[in-house]
Amino acid sequence: MKKLILLLLILSLATSGMTQSVVDSPYHINGAAFKENCNCYTLTPAQNTRSGSVWNINKINLNEPFEFSFDVNLGCTDANGADGIVFVLQPISTNVGTTGEGLGFEGIRPSIGIALDTWQNTNLNDPAYDHISIQRDGDNNHLSSNNLDGPVPVSALSENIEDCKWHVLKIRWNANTKVLTTYIDEVLRVSDTIDLVRNVFNNDPMVFWGFTGATGGATNHQRFCTSLTANFNQAPTEETCFPQTIEFVDLSTSFGTIVQWHWDFGDGTTSNLRNPPPHTYAQPGNYTVSSTVLGNNGCWSDTTKKLITIGSIPVADFLVPDTICGSVNFQPLDRSSVEFGTISEWDWIINGVKHSGNIPPLQNISGQSSVDISLSVKTKEGCISEVTTKTIKLLPQPEIEITPLSNSCIGETLQLTASSGTPGNPIQSWNWSPASTTPGDANYSFKPSLPGEYIITVKGIGVNGCASIPVDHIASFFSTNAFAGNDTLVADNQPLQLNASGGVLYSWSPATGLSDPNIPDPVATLTRETNYVLTAYTPAGCATTDTINIKVYKGPEIYIPNAFSPNSDGHNDRFRYLAVGMRKMNYFRVFNRVGQKIFDGLGFTGWDGTINGIDQPAGNYTFVVSGEDFNGKQIVKKGNFILIR
Repeated sequence: MKKLILLLLILSLATSGMTQSVVDSPYHINGAAFKENCNCYTLTPAQNTRSGSVWNINKINLNEPFEFSFDVNLGCTDANGADGIVFVLQPISTNVGTTGEGLGFEGIRPSIGIALDTWQNTNLNDPAYDHISIQRDGDNNHLSSNNLDGPVPVSALSENIEDCKWHVLKIRWNANTKVLTTYIDEVLRVSDTIDLVRNVFNNDPMVFWGFTGATGGATNHQRFCTSLTANFNQAPTEETCFPQTIEFVDLSTSFGTIVQWHWDFGDGTTSNLRNPPPHTYAQPGNYTVSSTVLGNNGCWSDTTKKLITIGSIPVADFLVPDTICGSVNFQPLDRSSVEFGTISEWDWIINGVKHSGNIPPLQNISGQSSVDISLSVKTKEGCISEVTTKTIKLLPQPEIEITPLSNSCIGETLQLTASSGTPGNPIQSWNWSPASTTPGDANYSFKPSLPGEYIITVKGIGVNGCASIPVDHIASFFSTNAFAGNDTLVADNQPLQLNASGGVLYSWSPATGLSDPNIPDPVATLTRETNYVLTAYTPAGCATTDTINIKVYKGPEIYIPNAFSPNSDGHNDRFRYLAVGMRKMNYFRVFNRVGQKIFDGLGFTGWDGTINGIDQPAGNYTFVVSGEDFNGKQIVKKGNFILIR
């Protein structure tokens, strides 16, 4: 069984010397076939073991050329769809052929068939794809001498033609060269050179033409349509600028003969002539022109509509600034408009230079007082605007500078002054950021609360209204926090390393006993108690001071009291040592009267007279302490002391 989907087919007959009779229905329908509408027919519904045929009852003369165009639709079922359709030329009758693999064509003799086969019948040597071939005398076997050309795929784009789509089948016979050619969707598929009249139809040139189709165990809805298409064009030009006169040229096609035309020009006027007289619209606008035609089979075509724009004169317009300050880039912004039509051309002249397109290049013009810009536009309908011209004034931009004090200290007020370098365009107003307390003034004051770098910006507005390029100034504010260190004590002539912080530069006073009074970490060697004043400052000044007191004792020595009273009166509440001239301490321990160690620690807080938070009784106790002086000598002291309650 053969599977061939019939795709809907516009039938356009261009015959030479061949006409079709004017009858109500020039087609004879057989079997399962039926008429869908004026121009379209079903050959087989999607039902098993059906066959149908549609024949034109008027014979054609093969001594004259013909070209038939159809829309064919071979159905929507691919793998299980079948069997196909055949375009047939035969002189005998308008009856139906066989079902299934016969495609309704099998057994018709003499005949020529162009088969669109959608099923693989191995007994007929069918290929696996949907195929097209030229067959003779109702014989579908591709190894037979009656297989004149093919099989090849029906479509040049796909092996499947059962795609639910309409395809154009065009059949052309050249009576002079004896060549029969077939196209699918305007692509050549099969062709054969054969004298149809003498070698096939026994010198009888008059034959019927028609379609046959069949299904078997597999089915498809297989259909074809003859052409009746209204179409037109406008001549001699596509330009339609009002009051252009439009000439409409009929391009309608039909398999048979067109017997009537109907035009509607969209403005309330109509015509029934094939090619109506040139038409002039009363005013610009968008008009829908429609055309329908009547075929000799009594069918009206679908209405073909085209939108015709009778163009109006466009208005050229663009947006540019009235003035430009300094050397600033600008680009005209097109704002041209048209009521009816589409602007397609822009002709610019900018400072004497021509440009095209709706977006002209970016412009940068300086050294002159003004720039002229003109624009005209044209629509695709051929309407041209008047020229629009605008002038931009080029104004000088003021130049400014700041006279700053570069560095300041926290607590001080920074004073800045802005000035103009363009005497011909003096500044009428100044804008500062952060905002000035005296807006518009050239003098500026700034006093921050925290140190750091602050960006101060100023912009000047000239008397011509142009603003200068903003100028930035970075103001640095500094602060210090002098720290000389904690008060301490040293042994007589013991070197003491000082460490200052809180500034960038330092100065110690007095300089007595210091290795260098102008560095942050001098070495002090003293024989008596001394107070040093440290001054910390930055390169901008910003000075602060701090004092350190250094007591001097004879030593190196470890001083131990002989009694203490832990009664929380703030005086002598802890038993502790005082190390003078010691580089490090090794241990400090306390023992009770029975030799039990009750304290062991090097902290400055010492012993508070308790064990695990329990007050110890008054009486005698023993201590031992050890350290190393700044010369590396080990010192150990032992003794007794009294705890007083």
